[in-house]
Amino acid sequence: MKTISILLALVNSLAAGLVIAASLPAIQILHPASSLWNATKVMASLGVIVIGVLTWIRAGRLGSDPIFLLAGLFLVALGTACAVWTIHLGMVNGILKNQMFLYGGSLMMQGASSIWSLLPAEGKSDLT
Repeated sequence: MKTISILLALVNSLAAGLVIAASLPAIQILHPASSLWNATKVMASLGVIVIGVLTWIRAGRLGSDPIFLLAGLFLVALGTACAVWTIHLGMVNGILKNQMFLYGGSLMMQGASSIWSLLPAEGKSDLT
């Protein structure tokens, strides 16, 4: 599961970088109300990149970190929110963006595999 988590961390971090590159030019300081959505996308993308870096750092270590568990839960929640927002936009606009389903699913898979890698291996227990 660590290998899948590392691979998805790389892919999701690159996709988040593309979201940042597309959203930064649209932020205007003089019009904060219209720039709020783009600033939110940039902050969420920065969070995905930071979690990707944490995943790469954590890959060589053993044990469970509460921060890593929270990062995995954040990614699962963000991926679910991405999928729900895509469905909402599809119902309102009639335009469904399939790439957002893929990105949301990828975020959910990275979070789930990160959490799964924290579980103790079969036959090994933290109690002994």
